[in-house]
Amino acid sequence: MMQQKTVVLILGAVVFSVVGQLFLKSGAQHLSATDRFDFLFAAARDHHVLSGLAAWIASTICWLYVLRVVPLSRAYGLTSLTFVLVPLASVYVFGEQVRRLHGVGTVLILIGVACLLYGD
Repeated sequence: MMQQKTVVLILGAVVFSVVGQLFLKSGAQHLSATDRFDFLFAAARDHHVLSGLAAWIASTICWLYVLRVVPLSRAYGLTSLTFVLVPLASVYVFGEQVRRLHGVGTVLILIGVACLLYGD
């Protein structure tokens, strides 16, 4: 079983990744009216985009700490929690809809994560 600190760091990487995706989506929505040339300049100044990138950096820092102590082959599977949390958060934050088959896939991911955590 992984140490509690390691699990917290993995979850930190996942949560920062999810938050980053939400900020980037929000930023992209704000930038939807810009033309191609202005898009990059507007993105570089948009606080949602910048927050999303900051969250991505925080996620990467957590992940680097994890990789120091856990084999990549074991830890990487746990990052699939983002495939569970991003759709759930997008339903809540953006009002997106999740189809039934997507829900089945989400449950399968959770079963896989449980197998990774308790497989030792």
